[in-house]
Amino acid sequence: MDGHLLPEQFKAIFEALPGAFLLLFPDPDFTIAGVSEEYLRATLRRRAEVVGRPVFQVFPDNPDTPEANSTHNLSRSLRRVVETHKTDVMAVQRYDVPNADGTGFEKRYWSPVNAPVFGRDGELLCIIHRVDNVTEYMSLLEEHARQRSLSERLSADNLKMEAEIVQRSRELDRLNDELRDANGELSEYARRAREEAVRKDEFLAMLAHELRNPLAAISSALQLWNVVPADEQRKANLLDICRRQVGNLTRLVDDLLEMSRIDRGAVELQRAPLDLRDVVEDAMHAARELFERRGLGVATRIAPGGFAAYGDAARLEQALSNLLTNAAKYSEPGGHVEVSLEPIRSGDAAWARIEVRDEGRGIPPDKLEAIFDMFVQVDVSLDRSRGGLGIGLALVRAIVELHGGRVAAWSKGLAYGSSFTIELPLTPQLVQQQREDRCLAPGATPLPQPSGSLRRVLIVEDNVDARDTLRDLLSASGYLVTAVDNGRDGLEKIINEAPDLAIVDVGLPGLDGFEVARRARTAIGNATRLVAFTGYNSPAVRAAALEAGFDMHVPKPCTAERLAEILRPPLDGPA
Repeated sequence: MDGHLLPEQFKAIFEALPGAFLLLFPDPDFTIAGVSEEYLRATLRRRAEVVGRPVFQVFPDNPDTPEANSTHNLSRSLRRVVETHKTDVMAVQRYDVPNADGTGFEKRYWSPVNAPVFGRDGELLCIIHRVDNVTEYMSLLEEHARQRSLSERLSADNLKMEAEIVQRSRELDRLNDELRDANGELSEYARRAREEAVRKDEFLAMLAHELRNPLAAISSALQLWNVVPADEQRKANLLDICRRQVGNLTRLVDDLLEMSRIDRGAVELQRAPLDLRDVVEDAMHAARELFERRGLGVATRIAPGGFAAYGDAARLEQALSNLLTNAAKYSEPGGHVEVSLEPIRSGDAAWARIEVRDEGRGIPPDKLEAIFDMFVQVDVSLDRSRGGLGIGLALVRAIVELHGGRVAAWSKGLAYGSSFTIELPLTPQLVQQQREDRCLAPGATPLPQPSGSLRRVLIVEDNVDARDTLRDLLSASGYLVTAVDNGRDGLEKIINEAPDLAIVDVGLPGLDGFEVARRARTAIGNATRLVAFTGYNSPAVRAAALEAGFDMHVPKPCTAERLAEILRPPLDGPA
């Protein structure tokens, strides 16, 4: 043996395994080759203090305990493994742990097992030293022994402890059986580590390709700027190229950082009551330009019923947007994508299923199981025409699982299209509350009374609950309210009737709210005050609303104070 550690990938897997493990070289000093995180926590040690040092130098016997002989017993067990090449199960050992500050020892009892690991040629590569911390159990035994002599009334406890001892003995027998299969399991871990290494190598190659493309475009644009005399239009075109490619680079880096944050557990969900219909609506709005650019038809089918959930709307929209982008990327111009939202049952619980179905390239059967893993891509051809780093679907799964949900992919094979589903638990008790809160959150702020300058109100909203609740609320306050469920009818009402105020949902079917605002401003100027009403509250959507001609952007759910502000005389500038 040359003394080198296992490959980095195998080492990372070993360190993250559940359980307290040491990986020891079978040299005379039994040098520590690796250590799991749980072992470090249990022994109050840092990795740098442990790896590469002899095990008995790092973990000596407690000098204040004369009867301590654990290092001797462990040494004999390890030598037996070296000599017999068989697993050795040790009796429970008293082995105190040195304090991190060097001031003494903490009392510990351990149940150790030492198992050999072999190479393909049968050579003993290393020894797995696994321990279970049974300090609490042994302390109970010691306390029981001390108190047994005090009173016969403890006989019942004595029987209980004996039963626990029998149970523990059975558990140790079971553990011994499991450890006999450790060689096979560790070999499987090694195989997976090798596959992970291959995927990471492929990912680095993809990353280099994806970075070079925008960098090449930026470099060429800058060279052209310096070499070729350029008029203002050519300069503007070159700047647009640079901006687009910088945007591509930014998206690549953002995806990498997002996946890193999720892997490190650094993502904090901003959970709140939400309606999954809004999530679908906002994701469809964000992807609409991409579908139009790709020449794809899109249909949305939302089943009737409540879709109240509790989660992070922005993250869920991000997950659905990734699926929509994936469908657009792998569909040919003229293709069709269908997005559906429907209620399902999972046992006795209410869930919702969001499905994105396309007629695109499809997925090979051997990739279906791993399609949501990091760095996995269907397109591994040399031209890399579809682009991407193979982390978009991994992000989808990570976000959905953080919400307690699940994802799945299905395809008949290449050229047969694909179907991706997101399933999320619903919160039925929030349905009625959400119907009330979508347009008016609880509050005591009274609504202004109708005035000569603001009496006639038009509501353009495709969600029946939001539309009816807001209409009834404004009607009860004395306003003359008209409500329609699509952009074309809304635009016709604005042009023909010029209401004092129009509250327009952004994500409308057919003609969206932005286009309604633009055409209304062209037709009647500022005769009607326009308010954008949407479940998406990003700065980009707010800026797009104001640019389209809206006077105000109001995120859902609308508070009483915000609704009162809408109904007051307009301010000097857009809100």
